[in-house]
Amino acid sequence: MDRIESQVIPVPPNMIASLRTGFDAVANQIVVIIIPIIIDLILWLGPHLQVKTLVNGILKAMASSTELSSIQSGDLLTTSMDVIRTAAEHINLLSFLRTIPVGIPSLMAARLPLDIPNGTPYYFDINNLFVISAIGFGLLLVGIIIGCFYYILIVQVALQGRIEFRLILRDWYWASLQVISLTLALLILFILISVPSSCAISAIALFGLPLGQFAIFFYIGIMLWLAFPLLFSAHGIFVNHNNALASVQRSMLLTKVTLPTTSLFILSVLVISEGLEVLWRIPPETSWLTLIGVGGHAFITSALLAASFVYFRDADRWAQETLRMLNSPKEVPLQGR
Repeated sequence: MDRIESQVIPVPPNMIASLRTGFDAVANQIVVIIIPIIIDLILWLGPHLQVKTLVNGILKAMASSTELSSIQSGDLLTTSMDVIRTAAEHINLLSFLRTIPVGIPSLMAARLPLDIPNGTPYYFDINNLFVISAIGFGLLLVGIIIGCFYYILIVQVALQGRIEFRLILRDWYWASLQVISLTLALLILFILISVPSSCAISAIALFGLPLGQFAIFFYIGIMLWLAFPLLFSAHGIFVNHNNALASVQRSMLLTKVTLPTTSLFILSVLVISEGLEVLWRIPPETSWLTLIGVGGHAFITSALLAASFVYFRDADRWAQETLRMLNSPKEVPLQGR
């Protein structure tokens, strides 16, 4: 019989192994959780940059508007303004340091505390819209840059088991440019989808509240369907050193080829992170026990991020090798006489 070239079937990604590797990597290099802890301490104990005066001024102008009062009833308008006024008290511009899709995980960015143990934080109320915009844009940019540093650090810990600051500094600038490009592209895509969708939802809601609610749920479903292939859109930048466009293409291909396993992995990450989020929120913001929640949240989110990089590396290798085997010419075995 003629010699037949055999091909080894690649091993598919393992969800449990990825999670275990991610937690072990962060446990062995626990220093990586310092960055998210510092961010949370700044948002909790540091100064609060508020926009309460500006928001109250806008609400006061809305309340005196006869056109708006004629559109909505007085009770509905008052309730809406009270909700906005309460939300404005919790707004802290420093929470813009928590950026997506790449950023530092933060417990306090979602919690937005008003009090601290043994006192209250320093409040700086900014009422100039131009200053607010400039501060917000600057904080977003700083958040992305620090987030890139953190992501490179997690990748080294997860995939190499060690930290090399020389390599981090070498790749930091290029990765930041790619992430900024990716963020702008995703933001433009979100606007292009959301603006006409919001107009359509408003028009549908005119025919009744149930139809409006159905339109909102349909819009959320469409957004989730579009967002799922982009879950690993930034991972290729840090793992494979792809540019932003190639990283997005890699993410879409990976989620398509490994849909069942990737769905289960994402679901597991959400269950772990959101389930423990309830635990981290138990201590009140006025108690020093919140430090336990801050540290626990930093460790869990860092470990889950490390696990996602491990899973992405294994799934990407499996997908590329499988496609290569499928596209390669198949040899037909010949039997000798």
